[in-house]
Amino acid sequence: MIVFLTLCYVGVLALLIKLKVIKLTLWWKISPVVWMVVLFCVLFIPMQWGAPAGAVTQYQTVIEIIPNVGGQVIDVPVKPLEPIKKGDVLFRIDPETYQAAVDQLKAQLDLAKIRLAQSKELAAAEAGSVYEVERYAADVKALSAQLRTARWNLTETTVKAPADGYIMGLTLRPGQRVSNMPVRGWMAFVDTGQSALVAGINQNMLRHVRVGQKAEVVFKLFPGKTFPATVTGVGYVSPQGQLPPSGILPQAPTAQQLPLPYGVILSVDKEVLAQLPNQQMPGGSVGTVGIYTDSVKATHIIRKVMLRMETWLNYINPY
Repeated sequence: MIVFLTLCYVGVLALLIKLKVIKLTLWWKISPVVWMVVLFCVLFIPMQWGAPAGAVTQYQTVIEIIPNVGGQVIDVPVKPLEPIKKGDVLFRIDPETYQAAVDQLKAQLDLAKIRLAQSKELAAAEAGSVYEVERYAADVKALSAQLRTARWNLTETTVKAPADGYIMGLTLRPGQRVSNMPVRGWMAFVDTGQSALVAGINQNMLRHVRVGQKAEVVFKLFPGKTFPATVTGVGYVSPQGQLPPSGILPQAPTAQQLPLPYGVILSVDKEVLAQLPNQQMPGGSVGTVGIYTDSVKATHIIRKVMLRMETWLNYINPY
């Protein structure tokens, strides 16, 4: 941008010299250099905190679908990339053994209830002991609890969508055996209701950023377009500030470590999102954001111009 403004200045200067409005003296020869220094000191340095910019990424919540019970898959009624509502069936596991467990426990419970009633009658007639009544009462409670568990397992053979979304990379097929071990997921479910647009802003540029300030975002996915946004949160923490539990001593800070940027959470205006194909920003969309703080407002126009130059260059620049 500095080079662009300097070229504009040189063009105007050359025109004025050609029209003989000014004479080409030593001052005018070195004035482009002075112009660049002034721009750098007056506009571009203050712009780093008055209208900070940084890389931005649209994050999308992806849920690994792991069933609560294991078994052989008998039906996968969903298709990849098709919209799914919360509660729709994702796949079914063969319920035969789980239904058998329910039937077995139900029969045992019915028998225990009969034995409990008989023992109460015998105890009332002083032909039986109170111990038998207590034992059969305990059996009824235990079998009732086991039956509830068995019925829950039977219900869980039908795996349902946890939210509105869609399936990515569907490879599960009937006949495949799945388990309830949390070592791997069997489907990647994209939750369309959970997403976050996060920008990384360098620590020395973040001091004037506040919630509610306006911003603009340009994406590689949408060249030539500028999306208005609003700052909704600032995450004042980075991996450098985390001490996870470990048996290894943490390394002390050094002067050589680079400061990691902080995350600034943004929200694109709903009116703009409504015009997109899926009425939301696709997960994984990357680009650049410019945040317009309450400091050095004269630099905002420069940042606006730079963002628009970048979004038009996105037509030819894939990186």
